[in-house]
Amino acid sequence: MKNARLISIILVAIGLSACTQNPPISIHWEMGKNDVKPGICELYYTITNHSNRPITNDGWTLYFNYMSLHPIYTEGDQLLQTEIQASYHSLTPTADFQPLMPNESRTFKLLFRGNVIRQTSRPEGFFLVKGNEKPISIPCTYAPFTRPEQMKRGIVTWEKTPYADGPYVYEYVQKVIGEEANDKVVQPLLPQPKQIIYGEGHCEVAKAEILTRTDANMVAEGYTMRITPTTITIEASDDAGIFYAKQTLKQWGEVVPCGIVTDYPDLHHRGIMLDVVRNYYPVDSIYRILDMMAYHKLNVLHFHLSDDEAWRLEIPGLPQLTDIASKRGYTTDESECLLPMYCGGWDPNAPTTANGYITREKYIELLRYAGERHIRVIPEIDMPGHMRACKKAMGTLLTDSLFDTRVYLSAQNYTDNVIDVTKPYAVEFIDHVITEIVKMHEEAGYPLTIFNIGGDEVPKGALTKEEHQAFIDQVLAILNRHHLQPMGWEEITHFCKPESRAICYSWLNSDTKPLEMAEAGYPVILANANRLYFDFAYCNHHEEKGLNWGGYTDEYRSFDWEPLIHPNVVGMNAQLWAEVIRSFSQVEWQLYPKMYGLAERAWNNRSALSLADYNRLVYDVFMPQLAASGRNFHIQQPGIQSMRLASMPLEGYIETDTVAPHLVTMNKVMSEGKILYRIDEGEWQTYTQPFTVPEEASIIQAKVQYLGKESNTTWLWLRH
Repeated sequence: MKNARLISIILVAIGLSACTQNPPISIHWEMGKNDVKPGICELYYTITNHSNRPITNDGWTLYFNYMSLHPIYTEGDQLLQTEIQASYHSLTPTADFQPLMPNESRTFKLLFRGNVIRQTSRPEGFFLVKGNEKPISIPCTYAPFTRPEQMKRGIVTWEKTPYADGPYVYEYVQKVIGEEANDKVVQPLLPQPKQIIYGEGHCEVAKAEILTRTDANMVAEGYTMRITPTTITIEASDDAGIFYAKQTLKQWGEVVPCGIVTDYPDLHHRGIMLDVVRNYYPVDSIYRILDMMAYHKLNVLHFHLSDDEAWRLEIPGLPQLTDIASKRGYTTDESECLLPMYCGGWDPNAPTTANGYITREKYIELLRYAGERHIRVIPEIDMPGHMRACKKAMGTLLTDSLFDTRVYLSAQNYTDNVIDVTKPYAVEFIDHVITEIVKMHEEAGYPLTIFNIGGDEVPKGALTKEEHQAFIDQVLAILNRHHLQPMGWEEITHFCKPESRAICYSWLNSDTKPLEMAEAGYPVILANANRLYFDFAYCNHHEEKGLNWGGYTDEYRSFDWEPLIHPNVVGMNAQLWAEVIRSFSQVEWQLYPKMYGLAERAWNNRSALSLADYNRLVYDVFMPQLAASGRNFHIQQPGIQSMRLASMPLEGYIETDTVAPHLVTMNKVMSEGKILYRIDEGEWQTYTQPFTVPEEASIIQAKVQYLGKESNTTWLWLRH
């Protein structure tokens, strides 16, 4: 790998000297194997010199990003790889580097600590720098996974979920579609109302008179709806209850059954966290998510606005935060932009997911749009860790050289992401930021009542316990002055006592921690990573995008569980972290259809829906609506089951030749759509019924086509 990177750097350097328009080199990446040694993987880089001169080891550096892998350098390598910070790497040629001649291609095997578990886990954002010359982007192509050892990884310590091959998916799909449905009538609604008592006849909503009134004695956000052929009477606790009754009508359609609907939520915090920091998407696009949230009665947008990689909200009086910390690109001192993390790239002014921020005006507009849909926006400014962006933007105001001698490593491999909380300005800075955000909410007409201070993943060695506690105490005093209830990730229980009223997100997949916090008196939000981290991959398949450090989350994981019920469990929140996000289209792809399970479980802790009921609602009712509205979404891949038959003559073979064929059966979760399959490298065909394949067949592949989309391809190896 290091050799490959070194070659890449050399090629880039040569081409850069010869030409500033066309890339002098290109790179081709291919996965080798995981665990060539315990915890070590091998990758192959092929470098091609497109310039008219040799590439030597003369003063060039190739930069790129690669998450979660750590280079291994051995004596004699031609390339020296350096982990600059977190996912940001560089390659420079060593004295052993051999010149790469014009039009020559050379392949290098590089070793890393870590594992490559999907073909989307790959290096990105290559660019070449030589001396003081302008950086030049270097193209990279990627070999698809085609070999079993690239896909069917063993079940070892770093991967506890089997690879999603044909038999695994077939069994999973059967669980989903094979479960018996409930006897009760399932209406095309998510979440399902608590109770429907059916009357006689139907009502055409557009022709009906709709009457509303509020009754403060009803459950908050709840409603009762009486439907006759000519009138719809809505009685609700508040305006939110009336709004949710109308969403039920909107989901039901033009004609609804007569009767009485009684409904209310079990949890009053039903939220989604959007991270626009790691990778940015325009604030206007978030309106599309707010519309979907309102449609399914979700009522909290938890807005992650700052982190190590960027600061995304304009704060009056602190222009450095957005002038510097909202951009990422090539820099030697981070005086004008931050390092190019994740998707990389060298240009801090390019219209990429690395760059951008929300103006004060746009934030206020978003607050109003959300508020009109009864969605509260809860901003998060994570502290005192995860603060590298503002630390770099504010310079010595938030740190000094003595503090930066402290040695620590954060969960995301940063060595400098904690501010010096002992500096007086640290508290003044937080006070200023909170005060300005409070003003924005007041101007929007939706005053802020809760503020999320994060508080998670402060690396060991960055602060003493006393320093940390003193800082949090001062932050709590600021929140108290603004009449704000504190909120944060579950680590804040180490520094916030129950009497602080701090709302705690339980996110670490613990079976006992949520109950412990609730029993101690903390208000608890269920945010289980293995159920509600929507940035996780849908399954363990080589074509899936997403992380998997805490498991996999698909549309069933957010539904198929029994959430903790306790008086102090006040909410449920899904998280969409943005390390893997490269476009708003992918944001929608990660959210839908996972969001449906959140909507049902947050409203109905003990849902009356069976898994089969829920699946039919998702795929037969609501996903067609997604398609009709132009939203992006993910669809489940098909299952493949093979059963070996006894030796028997087959049509087309002479009578004396007998083989043991395979009987192949396929399934899918949706009732519509079609399965396409092929045998070995043959033509794709439509699956209609079980079929046999001869003994000599090696591979069967299948995919689903539904609503204009194709699923990932399922593989079944008949023999290796």
